[in-house]
Amino acid sequence: MRLLDKPFNHAEKEDALRSLDGCICRICVSEDPLEIVRMLGFANDYLAMLVQSRMMQLREQDDEI
Repeated sequence: MRLLDKPFNHAEKEDALRSLDGCICRICVSEDPLEIVRMLGFANDYLAMLVQSRMMQLREQDDEI
């Protein structure tokens, strides 16, 4: 997982969402237990980045009010 210094822009958010979707797809079709565990870790990282970005957006909105 990378730490963010600013929220995702639209393109970055879409990229993270596509990557998360890809991880979920691999989890659903893989027959390799190791790959499933790896994809779970990657999916968790992408989800954490999306959450961190959204929290930063909300904090910025609070600061503007």
